[in-house]
Amino acid sequence: MAAPADPAARRLELLATLVTQRRASLHLGIDEAARLCGIAPMTYRKVEGDRRNQGSAVARDTTYAKIESAFEMAPGSCRAVLDGARSIKLLDGTELIAGAQITHPPLEQVADEVKQAMSRVAGLHAPELTHRQTDGMADELVEELQRRGILPSAP
Repeated sequence: MAAPADPAARRLELLATLVTQRRASLHLGIDEAARLCGIAPMTYRKVEGDRRNQGSAVARDTTYAKIESAFEMAPGSCRAVLDGARSIKLLDGTELIAGAQITHPPLEQVADEVKQAMSRVAGLHAPELTHRQTDGMADELVEELQRRGILPSAP
């Protein structure tokens, strides 16, 4: 099926995709999801869309709030998607995008990954560098990325 041309319809379709994706990641059927959310299955189907209605429809904000709470989404996430956001933030710090979930690892893990990557690349392109030198370069790279706002600053 072709994507709708209307921006509001595209955002509604994206929300349906993200909610469906989250439900599937929680290993819930539609009726189970509706029960967990405390809403009627028909109301839940309105958000995800179904074969009979051929698409989703805008629900009440209270319905979205119940889904957000049950699915551990940040409050206001559904409305934010309808207003143009491209993702939904989950309470565990990850971000749900269409087709994937992005994790935001702690800074220490990012720094370790940068060091490992720097060591590997240096070994391939500048084998004369010592581990101390590549570790120093990696530390400086992380600091520079923090200064530029690409990585969060250390607490």
